[in-house]
Amino acid sequence: MDRCPTCRAEHRGGDSCHRCKTDLKPLLEIEKRAEDHRTEAVRAFHSKDFESMYYHARRSRSLQRTPESDRLLACAAMLSGNFGLAISLWNR
Repeated sequence: MDRCPTCRAEHRGGDSCHRCKTDLKPLLEIEKRAEDHRTEAVRAFHSKDFESMYYHARRSRSLQRTPESDRLLACAAMLSGNFGLAISLWNR
């Protein structure tokens, strides 16, 4: 998280915004879960378990949409045979 979603102050770490005191724990937890799913997707790729890769990449992107999560899901979709989704994500 780069900025507080409430006041847009730069996030300096910690569980709450230094400026407005918004509790950021739920959002930080979502980011952590998204990162965990990205890690599992990469692990599945190395194991050549492309269905598991696709599952984890999809979960990661549903939790946190980033260009990185789009590319990971595009690759996982391609390896799983979902070429339409892979092309549409890659072109974003």
